[in-house]
Amino acid sequence: MLRRFLIVSSAVLLLAMVVVATRQEIGKQPLSIASIKSQEACRDCHRAIADSYAHNAHSGLNCSQCHQRALEHQDAEDPAKVLPTMDFSAEICGSCHRFQYETYFISEPGVAGLYGGTPADPKEHPKAKDFPLYNKIVAGHGFTKDYNEDRSHKFILRDHIDIKRPKNAACLNCKATPVTYYWGRAWKGIKLDENAKWDEVIARIPKEMQDYGASCTHCHDPHSTQLRIINKALQAAIAERGVNPYWAEKNAKSFAEADKQQKEILLCAQCHVEYVCGPGADKKVRFVFGWRKVRDLDAYYREQFGYMQDWIHAIIGEPLIKSQHPEVELFWESKYERAGASCVTCHMPKVKVNGRTLTSHWLVSPLRYIDRYIKGEKLGAFPCGECHSVSPQVLREQVLRVQKHVDEAQKRVQQALSDSIDAIAAAKQAKKDGKPVNEQLLREAVRLHQLAHLRWENLVVSENSMGFHNPEEVLKELTEAMDYARRAQMLALQSAGMF
Repeated sequence: MLRRFLIVSSAVLLLAMVVVATRQEIGKQPLSIASIKSQEACRDCHRAIADSYAHNAHSGLNCSQCHQRALEHQDAEDPAKVLPTMDFSAEICGSCHRFQYETYFISEPGVAGLYGGTPADPKEHPKAKDFPLYNKIVAGHGFTKDYNEDRSHKFILRDHIDIKRPKNAACLNCKATPVTYYWGRAWKGIKLDENAKWDEVIARIPKEMQDYGASCTHCHDPHSTQLRIINKALQAAIAERGVNPYWAEKNAKSFAEADKQQKEILLCAQCHVEYVCGPGADKKVRFVFGWRKVRDLDAYYREQFGYMQDWIHAIIGEPLIKSQHPEVELFWESKYERAGASCVTCHMPKVKVNGRTLTSHWLVSPLRYIDRYIKGEKLGAFPCGECHSVSPQVLREQVLRVQKHVDEAQKRVQQALSDSIDAIAAAKQAKKDGKPVNEQLLREAVRLHQLAHLRWENLVVSENSMGFHNPEEVLKELTEAMDYARRAQMLALQSAGMF
């Protein structure tokens, strides 16, 4: 038996050697992987990383496969002058993790439900199509120049490069993994921080990444193969407030100490959060995560930045908060989070592929998976079935009912905000015309408008689920926003004797 095993093993080894030799002869390739690995002496200087690496699933790979010039670096008379580089591309991971790579780059235009979706071209679906009064409500902000529905992650950097509104280097912390990784340090001859020039940073991003930008190593440590976060603003927010400041029992003080559910949420929190990015109304450049629920944001920005971190509204001449995409903060305290779900549960379900169960990296609405599941198509899944026992058809209709309810509520608030702007602008015009205006009432009207605007723009326009990530909170806050906006309108008119 042993003799037979040795004969077979020898034959396999001989075949492998022939294949390697043939490839080298045909493609003029360098030595085999094993030969290169034997030449590497990375552990001499990078012992901690090398020891960790040696005990995980990637231990069979060479350091120089991902770190170009690694051999030249170690053999140089002055290694500091021949530094190795890192390959951040998704392609290098996709050579082994084919399914994850392919699903991450799926881009199928369409809308699963009634809201959001993936357009074939961003310009075909501007946000103002869904929110007709939006450009008036955020008048004077750069988003009025070009604000469209997002395409898939496949185009996350390309669409950012192509937009018309002003851009800054801090934006690239969500759009380009190399920038995020090196943020706060030197990279390719420039210091990556808020003062870096956007066009100079873009020019240094590898061409093969200039469509998708954000790659596998944004969330996966290539050495340990464990989950990780690299966004420095998120790391700072966690250091200050913990991984989830609204759930005491789960609020670990670091990513490493967080449980599996919170880690999965934090991966998405590297980008899907409200943050201050770029120059504010005071011209100061910032890159800061608010890391707060919408109800606490107003006080935080007022105390921290004097409310000048965003922009001055062009019609009423007052500072307002321009929210980003606070999916994570809205998800906090939701019934889904408290039931144990994470972003991965709903947006990255397990799917069957050739008899294997794999995690899909098609980061898309669960409705897209459910639609395929109902039709029996490839990549079909029923993530809601993790907790719910009703049919996928019923769950799908329930999702749409909730979103319709939220949409009807937000439409009323949208109109109230528009009316409030008109009333405040009219009162200010009356003052310019020399008419008597009650300054105290007008200031109170502005304050109420700010509170109303924050809730609507944060929870509905900027957030991408039309309320579904936490419908109870959204409906409650929209009710308050409606009250704030109508009171602002009334007080503004009263201040100028127009009511």
